[in-house]
Amino acid sequence: MMKIENQPRLLRMRNLTAYLALSRAHIYQKILEGNFPPGNMISPGIRAWEKSVVDDWLDKKIGK
Repeated sequence: MMKIENQPRLLRMRNLTAYLALSRAHIYQKILEGNFPPGNMISPGIRAWEKSVVDDWLDKKIGK
């Protein structure tokens, strides 16, 4: 039987910085430059990124 990992579909900033090992300031700078997905406002003041979009961005960065 295949084991399914429980990974979140959405990453909030705290999870995103840990997942990417990048600082919050660096991520926001990349967003301003147009070099990182801006994420989605899921509630007033709460932004989240779809993990699949972040994974696609990572794949492009490492040349996959």
